[in-house]
Amino acid sequence: MKRILLILMTMCFVQIMFAQTNSAIKPYVDFLETQHVSSKDYIFNLFENYDIVILCERDHREITQYDLILDILKDKRFQNIQNTYFEIGNSKYNDKLNDFLHDSSLTDEEVTKTALQMQRNMFPLWEKANYTYYLKGVHKINSKLTDNKKVNVFNLDFGILWEESDEEKNRQKEANIGDRDSVMAVKFIQCYKQSKTKKALLVLNFRHAFLQDMFGRKNTGRFIADEFEGKVANVYINSFVLKKSNVTDQDIPKTVVGTPQDGKWEAAFMKSDKRDVAFNFTGTPFGNDAFDMLPFPNEMKYSDVFTGFIHYNYLPDFRTVSGIENFIDDEFYKELVNRYQFYNEEIPSENELKMDFNTVTEETYREEFPDTVEEIEKFLN
Repeated sequence: MKRILLILMTMCFVQIMFAQTNSAIKPYVDFLETQHVSSKDYIFNLFENYDIVILCERDHREITQYDLILDILKDKRFQNIQNTYFEIGNSKYNDKLNDFLHDSSLTDEEVTKTALQMQRNMFPLWEKANYTYYLKGVHKINSKLTDNKKVNVFNLDFGILWEESDEEKNRQKEANIGDRDSVMAVKFIQCYKQSKTKKALLVLNFRHAFLQDMFGRKNTGRFIADEFEGKVANVYINSFVLKKSNVTDQDIPKTVVGTPQDGKWEAAFMKSDKRDVAFNFTGTPFGNDAFDMLPFPNEMKYSDVFTGFIHYNYLPDFRTVSGIENFIDDEFYKELVNRYQFYNEEIPSENELKMDFNTVTEETYREEFPDTVEEIEKFLN
């Protein structure tokens, strides 16, 4: 009898604990039940009130976010916008890049080869698959559009035209010295002002998308927002946050991957069956939460940092892709020897580079960050 009573008491205790845990996400769940705007429609709604929309990109490697971006670009409504700007990519090749993206005569093999070449133009090398995935997706969209409706992609990062003389390359290298955020902002502002369409979609990673300077860092988004006051919105795409770890390296705290509000946000979306939904932050339980994307003390709320929030896909299902088949071949390695010499750097062996850059690895966040997934699922049990 005592044993049965003990079991019943334990079960009741567990049920109470679950109820308490679930109550932690109830305000979010209640709010989400009133939200029905898709991520794509939300972006176009923003363009009715803003000229420039900045997407705060996740982990560069995460590929499903690009499915959303490409879905936005292929929507008929985007034909009134046309221009996208990308944080990564050699900005010196923008003309050649758009010539490629607008050329509908290319075979699939030629598209793959040219997209790969565009990624090879970056230095240091970029091993993540997001860039070629994006370019091939844009080319496919453009192949079905008339010339005056095709999508343009403008890279914003530092760059050198590798075909130029050493003298010219040195001049370009000197011009690249400076604060990266301000350089990217200047390139955007110049390009935007020259464009026929006065709408723009930017993809900037993490803090670069902030519309204000934070933690002593100047951010690209802030420079742009200052130039075009009242015309810029920025949107946080659901992602991880960085937290301080108890583990240190030479007394420097390391960071670990977590989720906003210790898993409550993502759990609420999963509980509500809201894989794809978006909304403004102001006046919401999400926007009123303390800003915890970065492990630094602050008094900010999420609504202070971002205009809105996109939830696209559940975090455990995020998929990362690194490495590109045939990225480093014998011919490109010869070119890399020259680039490393140009920067007075020692080049790794050809086999080492091929192992690092040609090996394609795919992994879900559930596989890569099991502790982070547990952080979410504790609210769902």
